[in-house]
Amino acid sequence: AGTDGLGLGESGGGRVIAVWGPAGAPGRTTIALCLVAEIAALGTSTLLVDADSYGGAIGQLVGLLEEAPGLAAAARSANQGLLDVPRLALLCRDLGEGLRVLPGISRPSRWPELRPASIETVLSMARRLASYVVVDCGFCLEADEELSFDTAAPRRNGATLAVLEAADVVLAVTSAEPVGLVRFVRGLADLRETVPAADPLVVVNRLRASVVGGDPAREVSRAILRHTGTEPVALVPYDLAGLDAAQVAGQLLRDIAPTSPARLAIRDLATRLAGRPGVVRRRRGGFRRQSR
Repeated sequence: AGTDGLGLGESGGGRVIAVWGPAGAPGRTTIALCLVAEIAALGTSTLLVDADSYGGAIGQLVGLLEEAPGLAAAARSANQGLLDVPRLALLCRDLGEGLRVLPGISRPSRWPELRPASIETVLSMARRLASYVVVDCGFCLEADEELSFDTAAPRRNGATLAVLEAADVVLAVTSAEPVGLVRFVRGLADLRETVPAADPLVVVNRLRASVVGGDPAREVSRAILRHTGTEPVALVPYDLAGLDAAQVAGQLLRDIAPTSPARLAIRDLATRLAGRPGVVRRRRGGFRRQSR
């Protein structure tokens, strides 16, 4: 990729994009899935990893209804020192056109299988398998269980923290309704405190005038800037019909509703993240807009 992206233009293996969001289901998984599909559509090899230790849904969203070994098997192999790139590729589901998916745990009770050290190894191999690795994270950032157990004991949120610390870019997703925004402001503060190096980029999901009023893009952007000091890098309109159609069919939004306003907003974000003719370029202390 070139350098005209959101900080992802460096060389040296694939780039990891972590997609995080606070409690309350802001649409983190939807953003992750649509984003990786759009990056793949640009002709770049991609891998979507479902690392939600509270039970992911990506497999179901892409029509993988049967239980698959996925990330749990990759983590076990990593823990045994047996994981390599070919093994990881076998554990992925190939959706075609350069898009692979590594499904998450089938039941939330299996979270102890996702040890942080194993997840770090999986991500290291994933960088060698794909140019862009998008990871759907769990919402919870608490690390209190470390106080009660030996440091070698499983930590439910350890997988999320490992992903956030390893990522080249962290996308922090908020839903646009007032309750979602309040949760996001609190959650973003926790994220910045827990993973100081993350420097998250804000993505507003489900943007609509019915819950904000006036010009929703302007109002929400102002509110986020006022309360977090950060402007959103993407504003994704709420397209309930398009997203429902994609979910029912077990297909990608880009294929079911190519002119969906939500799809177009995410495609624009993907174009910038993948370093195509640029609009934003990372610099020390923030981002700046590039001339076309």
